[in-house]
Amino acid sequence: MESVGILTGQNVIIKYQTATVVERMCALLLDYLINFASLFTILFAFFKVFEDWGMLSDGVEYTLFAVFGILAMSYHFLFESILGGKTPGKMIMKIKVTNLDGSTPGIGAYFLRWLLMTVDVLLLSGSIGALFIIFSTYHQRLGDLAAGTIVVKTNPPTLLDLDESYYAFSDDYEPTFINVERLTEGQITFITNLLIDPKNKPAVENSIDELAAKVKKILDVEPKIKNRLFLETVLRDYNYYAALGI
Repeated sequence: MESVGILTGQNVIIKYQTATVVERMCALLLDYLINFASLFTILFAFFKVFEDWGMLSDGVEYTLFAVFGILAMSYHFLFESILGGKTPGKMIMKIKVTNLDGSTPGIGAYFLRWLLMTVDVLLLSGSIGALFIIFSTYHQRLGDLAAGTIVVKTNPPTLLDLDESYYAFSDDYEPTFINVERLTEGQITFITNLLIDPKNKPAVENSIDELAAKVKKILDVEPKIKNRLFLETVLRDYNYYAALGI
């Protein structure tokens, strides 16, 4: 079961079990079924009531179709906003939308995800969204990438505190590698995952030696220390500069 690790600003790694393409597709199909069945039933009931009252006219019909059409199209946005990242289909599949740092997304994020469903889900029979989910780093479709969200299983995430030595520094601490700013936050998270919890790392086949070689190339250095110590030092230096706001 694949997971992703997110390094938060509090020096804690949150490890999520990501929702698979199949789980997300099943949730989507369930939502389509629930959406259609419920709105069709309610719309039929309204037509029946207005007909019994003798108030059914072309104007009323057009209004009802317009109102329920808007509700049908807004299904995902409305439910995710109200239920904190869940829809009925997602609840059945036990998955939800969350921010990368584990917090609850805002209404703007839900709206952006919903807006880009036209590209992710409706174009090319959903193949665009599926490809992004499969190949993106955190298994995000375009809507997730734009909104900064991720779809995960609803079981509680694992929290892993970093060793204090990675982010607690003495007053006379001197960084060894001053160009660590060349590394991205994602690369630092990758290094951290491999150092503290390699068994759960998605790219577990990448060894310490292979990763160290890539980091040395990025930093353009050739240190005379063991590769694990090199990566640990890089991590400490990066966190030191981050703490200074550099």
